[in-house]
Amino acid sequence: MSDDLIKVKKTTEEYEVSKSELIPDTGDDAPTWYNKTAGLLDKFRIIPRLVMLAYIFAFYSSVTWFMQLTDPTNAQAMFISTIVGAGAAFFGLYVGKPGATLPKNKK
Repeated sequence: MSDDLIKVKKTTEEYEVSKSELIPDTGDDAPTWYNKTAGLLDKFRIIPRLVMLAYIFAFYSSVTWFMQLTDPTNAQAMFISTIVGAGAAFFGLYVGKPGATLPKNKK
Protein backbone atom coordinates (compact mmCIF):
# COMPACT_ATOMS: atom_id res chain seq x y z
CA MET A 1 0.00 0.00 0.00
CA SER A 2 2.90 2.39 0.59
CA ASP A 3 3.89 2.01 -3.08
CA ASP A 4 0.67 3.74 -4.15
CA LEU A 5 1.43 6.95 -2.24
CA ILE A 6 3.38 9.87 -3.68
CA LYS A 7 4.60 13.04 -2.03
CA VAL A 8 3.09 16.34 -3.13
CA LYS A 9 4.46 19.66 -1.96
CA LYS A 10 2.07 22.58 -2.06
CA THR A 11 3.59 26.05 -2.40
CA THR A 12 1.89 29.39 -2.78
CA GLU A 13 4.83 31.70 -2.30
CA GLU A 14 5.91 34.10 -5.05
CA TYR A 15 9.24 35.84 -5.35
CA GLU A 16 10.40 38.72 -7.50
CA VAL A 17 13.92 38.27 -8.79
CA SER A 18 15.63 40.37 -11.43
CA LYS A 19 16.37 38.61 -14.69
CA SER A 20 20.07 39.46 -14.47
CA GLU A 21 20.37 37.39 -11.29
CA LEU A 22 19.00 34.29 -13.02
CA ILE A 23 20.39 34.59 -16.53
CA PRO A 24 24.11 35.24 -16.97
CA ASP A 25 25.25 37.90 -19.41
CA THR A 26 26.37 35.44 -22.07
CA GLY A 27 24.97 34.06 -25.30
CA ASP A 28 22.93 36.36 -27.51
CA ASP A 29 22.97 39.21 -24.99
CA ALA A 30 26.75 39.42 -24.78
CA PRO A 31 28.29 41.77 -27.34
CA THR A 32 30.55 39.58 -29.45
CA TRP A 33 32.26 40.39 -32.73
CA TYR A 34 29.89 38.27 -34.78
CA ASN A 35 26.80 39.78 -33.16
CA LYS A 36 28.13 43.26 -33.86
CA THR A 37 29.06 42.30 -37.43
CA ALA A 38 25.63 40.83 -38.09
CA GLY A 39 24.03 43.97 -36.68
CA LEU A 40 26.13 46.23 -38.89
CA LEU A 41 25.43 44.12 -41.99
CA ASP A 42 21.73 44.33 -41.25
CA LYS A 43 21.71 48.00 -40.26
CA PHE A 44 23.62 49.28 -43.29
CA ARG A 45 22.10 46.67 -45.65
CA ILE A 46 25.46 45.68 -47.06
CA ILE A 47 24.32 42.41 -48.66
CA PRO A 48 21.45 44.00 -50.65
CA ARG A 49 23.79 46.78 -51.76
CA LEU A 50 26.34 44.24 -52.97
CA VAL A 51 23.60 42.37 -54.85
CA MET A 52 22.54 45.62 -56.53
CA LEU A 53 26.16 46.40 -57.47
CA ALA A 54 26.55 42.92 -58.96
CA TYR A 55 23.32 43.42 -60.92
CA ILE A 56 24.50 46.81 -62.20
CA PHE A 57 27.75 45.24 -63.40
CA ALA A 58 25.92 42.36 -65.11
CA PHE A 59 23.40 44.76 -66.65
CA TYR A 60 26.07 47.11 -67.99
CA SER A 61 28.28 44.39 -69.42
CA SER A 62 25.39 42.50 -71.04
CA VAL A 63 23.85 45.64 -72.57
CA THR A 64 27.19 46.78 -74.00
CA TRP A 65 27.68 43.27 -75.41
CA PHE A 66 24.21 43.39 -76.97
CA MET A 67 24.79 46.81 -78.51
CA GLN A 68 28.02 45.64 -80.12
CA LEU A 69 26.26 42.82 -81.98
CA THR A 70 25.80 43.58 -85.67
CA ASP A 71 22.69 41.45 -86.16
CA PRO A 72 21.21 40.26 -82.83
CA THR A 73 18.88 37.26 -82.86
CA ASN A 74 15.57 36.96 -81.05
CA ALA A 75 17.17 34.70 -78.43
CA GLN A 76 19.80 37.32 -77.65
CA ALA A 77 17.14 40.02 -77.39
CA MET A 78 15.09 37.84 -75.03
CA PHE A 79 18.20 37.26 -72.92
CA ILE A 80 18.72 41.00 -72.51
CA SER A 81 15.05 41.64 -71.78
CA THR A 82 15.19 38.97 -69.06
CA ILE A 83 18.17 40.69 -67.46
CA VAL A 84 16.40 44.05 -67.59
CA GLY A 85 13.22 42.51 -66.13
CA ALA A 86 15.19 40.91 -63.31
CA GLY A 87 16.45 44.39 -62.44
CA ALA A 88 12.91 45.48 -61.64
CA ALA A 89 12.54 42.53 -59.27
CA PHE A 90 15.90 43.22 -57.59
CA PHE A 91 15.08 46.89 -57.20
CA GLY A 92 11.64 46.12 -55.78
CA LEU A 93 13.13 43.80 -53.18
CA TYR A 94 15.85 46.32 -52.35
CA VAL A 95 13.45 49.21 -51.85
CA GLY A 96 10.69 47.18 -50.20
CA LYS A 97 12.57 45.97 -47.13
CA PRO A 98 13.58 48.57 -44.55
CA GLY A 99 16.82 48.32 -42.63
CA ALA A 100 16.77 46.90 -39.13
CA THR A 101 16.30 49.23 -36.21
CA LEU A 102 18.06 48.73 -32.92
CA PRO A 103 15.92 48.23 -29.81
CA LYS A 104 15.67 51.38 -27.71
CA ASN A 105 17.24 49.82 -24.61
CA LYS A 106 20.29 48.42 -26.47
CA LYS A 107 22.88 50.45 -28.33
